[in-house]
Order: sequence, then structure tokens, then C-alpha cells
Amino acid sequence: VERYFGVRVRWYMSVHSRRARNRELLILTEDLFGRSVDATLFLLSYITALSVIPSTKTRAAFQAHLASETFLKSVNYEVIKNALTTAWKRRFIVKRRHALPTITQQGRRRLQEIMPVYDPVRTWDGRLHAVTYDIPEKKHKARDLLRTYLRRLGCAKLQESVWLTPYNPIDVLRDFILEKDIEGTVIVSDLGKDASVGDETMEGLIVRLYNLEELHDRYKTWLDIFGDPRTLIQYEGLVRYLSILNDDPQLPFALLPKWWNGDRAYKTIKPLLSKLSIDSRPRSY
Repeated sequence: VERYFGVRVRWYMSVHSRRARNRELLILTEDLFGRSVDATLFLLSYITALSVIPSTKTRAAFQAHLASETFLKSVNYEVIKNALTTAWKRRFIVKRRHALPTITQQGRRRLQEIMPVYDPVRTWDGRLHAVTYDIPEKKHKARDLLRTYLRRLGCAKLQESVWLTPYNPIDVLRDFILEKDIEGTVIVSDLGKDASVGDETMEGLIVRLYNLEELHDRYKTWLDIFGDPRTLIQYEGLVRYLSILNDDPQLPFALLPKWWNGDRAYKTIKPLLSKLSIDSRPRSY
């Protein structure tokens, strides 16, 4: 009896854990893509990529396929059905009888536009730049939008109205400033190659402002779970990696500490990203 109940408890905990992980995975997917049509397009691309896995990894591919199917069961059927219909209307997919839809070139371009990608170039002039602003309260909406825009550009907040970035943002900010009619309220300054704040070095400042230690720990945890190069990365591992990459500012390589795990994680998952045609590309920053 004790043995029977022990097995039942382990079975229940396994199911409970799997359900909790699926719910978390669903939230991560929604955060990554925002729209169900994009999330469904990505999942379809993943399942399709399994078909080109070498025969020596057929069993691993089958297991990964089962993992994606388990995740699919967590999603409302009508949501997926409507998302596929929308994707077909936008010519992202071609429907086939008794088979999975095929992603079109237009669909793959859509994926490349919305996917977080690894930047292998990261050209840097060795300088830090500061963005400061003093926007009046009557234009608080523009001020809030500016903060969101600075985050998207990879800037880190030093103080309430002071942001730092290793990439000169003046060209991309100019159009935003004109569009929001906030000329004269935003200043971009060049801090030079030996920038520091108080007693804090540039390297220490970057690690703190960009939360690199936390990101490093997330990459390390991912590598501990999914980093074995002999195994095929499952859908869960792919989404979890992309969620970390989405938060990664992808700073110039010269600014990254020696203990950084981001590059190792990318090399581990690169073969699968290549099959998904979302490997890497330089950012147009």
C-alpha cells in the first residue's frame, strides 16, 4: 500500500509540475509574441523544423514533438484555430489537407521581424552616451513614451531622467523627438571612452545598470537544464532561451564580463535557430 501511494504521489506531483510549467510556458510565449497568430506561427515553424532533424535524432525529435503537443493542449483550441485562419488570410501559411500548414516566405519574414535575435557583430566605438531630458508635465504622455522607447533602444536608467547606452542613439531619437514635438527637452551627451560615475568604473556600472548578474544566472540555469549538446532542445527550452535573449541588452562584447554565459547559451541553441531560419543578424541600431 505504501509503495502504491508513493507511486501515486510522484505521479500527481509530476502532472501538477507539468501543468504549472505549461502555464508558465504559455505566459512566456504571450510575452514574447503578444499576438496569438505570431505565437502559433512560431510553434508551427518549430514543429516543421523537427522534420529536418537527422535520423540519428529521430527519437529526440519525437519527444520534442510530444512536448510541443503537450503545450498545445494548454491553449484554447479556438484561439489556435482563429490564429491559423488569420495567418492564412495574411498569406503567412498555406493550408494542406490532412497535414500541417506550410509556412510561406512571407510568414518566415514575419517571424524574423518579431523574433528576438542574437547580434554577432555589435560594432562599438568604445564610448558611453547619456540621454537626459526635462519634459514638462503637460507633455507627460510623451515623457512616458520616451522612457519606453529608450528601453527598446537598449538604454539603462541611471537616474529618473538620466539614461546610459554604449550606442549613440541620436539618429534614431531625432525622429521620435520631432514626432512627439519635444524638441529642446532631450539631450544626448558623449561621456567618452573612460566614463565613470563617482568611484564606479565603466565595467561595474554596466554590470549593475543592466542587471548582468541576474541575466547570467538565468543563462546558467538554462544551460544546466537544456545545455547538453547531445540532446535536442525541446520547445520549452527554445521559448525559455528566447525569453532570456529578449531581456538581454546584447552589449558590446568588450563590455561583457569574463564570466558571462550568454554566448555559450547561444552556441548551444544555434543549430536549432538555424533550422528555424532565425539564427542571428546584426541589429540596425
